[in-house]
Amino acid sequence: MILSDPFAFLVSTLFLIPGALIAVPVHELAHGFAALRMGDATPRNRGFLSPTEPRKFFSLYGTLALLFWRVGWGQSVPINESRLNSLGQKVIYALAGPIANLALAVVFGLALRTLVASGSQPSPIKLVQPPIDLLGVVVWAAFFVNLAMFAFNLLPIPGLDGWRIIDALFRRRSPRFFFEADMNRYRIVQFVIIGFVIISFVPGINLLNVALLPIYAPASYLILGQCVAYPGLSPCPQLGGS
Repeated sequence: MILSDPFAFLVSTLFLIPGALIAVPVHELAHGFAALRMGDATPRNRGFLSPTEPRKFFSLYGTLALLFWRVGWGQSVPINESRLNSLGQKVIYALAGPIANLALAVVFGLALRTLVASGSQPSPIKLVQPPIDLLGVVVWAAFFVNLAMFAFNLLPIPGLDGWRIIDALFRRRSPRFFFEADMNRYRIVQFVIIGFVIISFVPGINLLNVALLPIYAPASYLILGQCVAYPGLSPCPQLGGS
């Protein structure tokens, strides 16, 4: 694992930063503009629709998770949920952030394919390499972090967009269940995080790989023609081996 080599882990983390500086604000801005489009001016009134102050879009814990776990989240844009009246509006709002990351992943993925076809051989664990390879690593990392955020935020975990979609679709059928889930959201998230941490110490098991694979891998195949991961996280099928 990349974590066994501190230098390689540090170098690969440094290459992630440019992509993260794009992926997180774009994700949150997409939510904000979706809410504004559907009649909620709260994000604009609170100053969350300006990309000139990117710090407001970053959450301390979400950023640390992104750097150490390779997936993370941003600071949610404030909205007035009562303005999102219909099922369609709620689903569109929830999907806006992940879809924005997916769109960026397509852009960076196509750029990566072009660079590789031009002879770039990027290595995310080498700090010194030819300029075309350095550019290839930055683009590779930006592709990865956007696709990983797309997949991660669609997981059905309270606080993530995947849960918002499930909530919008099924709350009327089981209002008590979703009410209790909302009341215990932080406790549920803590248990999930603890579970990820504990299982990460089991040799050969990365629960994030398993959780993200059904979403990340098909998207990567569609964009690049193969499943391309990144040091520290590989939500791709392990073919021909254990």
